[in-house]
Amino acid sequence: MMKQLLLFWMIAGAVSACIDRVSLPIRNEAPRLVVDGLITNEKPPYSVRLSYSGSFTFDQDTPQDQKITNATVTLKDDAGHSTPLVHSMFNQGYYQTTDSSFVGQPGRSYTLTVRLADGKTYVSAPEKMPAVPPIDSVYAKFTATESVTLPYQYYIYLDATDPAAQANYYRWTAFTYTARRSTGIPCCLGCPGKCYDRCWLKYFSQDITILSDNGVNGNRLRQRQVMRSPIYTPGPTLIEVQQFSMTPAAYQFWKLFKEQQSRTGTIFDPLPASVIGNIANASDSKDQALGYFGASAVARKRFRERGDETYGTAIYGYISSVLVPEGDCRQTYGYATPVVEPPGWL
Repeated sequence: MMKQLLLFWMIAGAVSACIDRVSLPIRNEAPRLVVDGLITNEKPPYSVRLSYSGSFTFDQDTPQDQKITNATVTLKDDAGHSTPLVHSMFNQGYYQTTDSSFVGQPGRSYTLTVRLADGKTYVSAPEKMPAVPPIDSVYAKFTATESVTLPYQYYIYLDATDPAAQANYYRWTAFTYTARRSTGIPCCLGCPGKCYDRCWLKYFSQDITILSDNGVNGNRLRQRQVMRSPIYTPGPTLIEVQQFSMTPAAYQFWKLFKEQQSRTGTIFDPLPASVIGNIANASDSKDQALGYFGASAVARKRFRERGDETYGTAIYGYISSVLVPEGDCRQTYGYATPVVEPPGWL
């Protein structure tokens, strides 16, 4: 028995002696200014978010942002007009315009200036707001998925016509309102009817959806998928799609950002580089901020999907059989959640 134990420890020691310690790559970066802002042709206010990027190491999931609350922020156009942005009391790190007469216009160029508390001043490259064509139609397709928890979804699409006169770059976002159920509560003492058993929750598109019209210039844009929306209960879904114009520089920024988000690999692959935007230190062009300040015209279109397919026998049976929370739906989904169908959709 002693010989066997001795042999085991000799083998274990030999194996451990052959193992080299591997030092994984670790990147520690100094905090950098991060700017996220956009001016549109819609009514103000316009918002800019300012923060510092945190240091990145392999024991962190994501860098920790540090919100900037004491900067001086100014927005100006190429006609000599300017307006300050004031820090929001309710959203740390967010700055908003307060001048209702300062409205973005297609064809005008806009520049953002950020002066930090340490005296550094960062200025964006001028962004000329391109015009945007209208959205022709928005529609939804009821789709069975392979998800066990969410077997049915609406895939949201749009059709639009691309102008042939110039190069165009697009970004699309969308949101939906869909109902979530609960058992509800009696509408009054002794009443058999139930109230507050349906809350309308807002869901936003998560994917970066962009397009250059290179190769499709002047053609009709058909079935551009912009969102997948969950279905939790039979009934209608309310949809809004936004179509943004972009400059070529903004398109390249979003393209690189999308590629970096979808990148996969191993821990031994090169670490992804930061996506540099269009903002730099006015005194040192090598000191570049992260993020982007853009100028986009916006077209919006709404559509009310009646949800006829959610009342199909098998589908209705499945959706209706899903367990729902007890009591007032607002206790689960928030007391600010609408309990009647939001207005504004035909």
